[in-house]
Amino acid sequence: MAVTHTTASAEDLLGEPIREAEAAAQNAALDRVLEHLTAEGVNAQLIKRLAVECEAEPYQPADKLRYPPQLIVYANAGWRVATVTIGVRSGAYMVELARGGPDNELRADRVEVVPAEQPGRVALLVAQNAGALA
Repeated sequence: MAVTHTTASAEDLLGEPIREAEAAAQNAALDRVLEHLTAEGVNAQLIKRLAVECEAEPYQPADKLRYPPQLIVYANAGWRVATVTIGVRSGAYMVELARGGPDNELRADRVEVVPAEQPGRVALLVAQNAGALA
């Protein structure tokens, strides 16, 4: 029986909403990684989500909130290779590397924490993992 490769649930993907300025800073950090990955020919998408909240009093402006952005990297076959997010307090890159076992058996992701000033190292980890899963 073939194993179906799935991604995390919606609750896992979205996380807690953050302020727009913080989301912009995280987008910029993930953009630096995306530039490195694009140069290496790795297929990746930066996912940005808006958090919509309704206020009881429409004349009160609500804070613009966003869900934390994610950089999702796919293999050519469409399987998720890695997910990169930004640590809320540390600002470090949180790199979740997909792992497969014999007969394409899914295993728990390997998580690496990379300092914020090393986007090239994140891209290298992801590119190596993409090659290992190909």
